[in-house]
Amino acid sequence: MAKQSAAARGNTLIEKTRTAALARNKARLAELVAEIRRRLASIVEGFYDVGEGLREIVDKRLYLSDDHANFETFLTATRLMSPRRAAKLVAVARGVPRTRALALGQERAYALLSYAKVANDDVALRSADATRAGRPVEEVSVREILAATQVARAERRGERPKTGRPEVTVGRERVRVELTRAQAERLAGIA
Repeated sequence: MAKQSAAARGNTLIEKTRTAALARNKARLAELVAEIRRRLASIVEGFYDVGEGLREIVDKRLYLSDDHANFETFLTATRLMSPRRAAKLVAVARGVPRTRALALGQERAYALLSYAKVANDDVALRSADATRAGRPVEEVSVREILAATQVARAERRGERPKTGRPEVTVGRERVRVELTRAQAERLAGIA
């Protein structure tokens, strides 16, 4: 019986060790999840702060103090980021209110800014109630916003929008399909 009680004690010791290890792991998991959430929030907010910093460098021409002829040469020399990315961040910092930009995210905010300029629609930038295709703007993909921008740009010029899809016109006796050269070449297996 002494052997059984030692075995039983061993099992309870193993169970206690497992339970303690599980509790430590759960506590560490909770700490890491909280830290990751905090850092993710700072990343999301960070793009806007970076844009504001870049905007100050551009607006005050601070790059001149480091003997750079312009903002682009400054970016290239310092390898801070590409001029295109910097231009996007500066544009968002200039054109989209902070809280709106943070709600939209970097790419969606820039796409919406481009759309608003072309379509003369800054309600989408300023209003949290803005919708596109019946959905809140925060739920509309960047691709959809870019397509809407293309349509608005074509309409502004009085042209038919180029959607990248074949143009189909259905008449009483004929169906007309208009393709771009690239689309026709793809269909024919040339490209």
